Amino acid sequence: MNTQASVPVVHQLSLFSWPLLMVRGMAALLFVLSALLAFDKTMTLLVWFFAVYVFFDGAYSFVGLVSAQDGGALHRVLIGCKSIVGVAAGVAVILLAQRGHTLVPMLFTVFAWVAIVGVLEGVWVIRSVRNKEMVLIIGSSAYLALALALQFIFALAPNAGSAVYNWIIIGFSAAFAAAMFGMSWSLRLQQRRQMDTVSHSVSHARS
Repeated sequence: MNTQASVPVVHQLSLFSWPLLMVRGMAALLFVLSALLAFDKTMTLLVWFFAVYVFFDGAYSFVGLVSAQDGGALHRVLIGCKSIVGVAAGVAVILLAQRGHTLVPMLFTVFAWVAIVGVLEGVWVIRSVRNKEMVLIIGSSAYLALALALQFIFALAPNAGSAVYNWIIIGFSAAFAAAMFGMSWSLRLQQRRQMDTVSHSVSHARS
């Protein structure tokens, strides 16, 4: 019984979990606060916050891939792709910053990571999560923020000042943090319901 009850949790942790989403939200919120306090350093903060996080996220996915006991080929492909995309995005942002590229390529790298990882995780949610509607609805807010940010960039580039880009990335990060907190809360509730259901079933079987 205990083995059966733990299988869904293992599968969930292999791609993302409510604690990981909470960490994402906290990291994005910390970046927003740091950027507001040091507004002229926003892009420098973005490079290092983003690089550190995506390396962590990629490593988390890789550990999940190695430690997962089951889950099927698609499940492992999604995890592997997420790990590779995370590491590649972190390296790309650092290289762009060191070579003195303009802000737009770095912003597009950040937004591309959000979009690609969002699609991978969306596929996983559709395939693996019960009552998936709430998770997908909350997660879509990150895509709405992404779309708005890209529209601002297209409208303002290439002549916008750095302050405009700073506000774009701060606003996007705030929306992303809210989406991550919402998804973390939703997944946590679902996990509790699943555990309560399993516990009730075990108690009923024993009686």
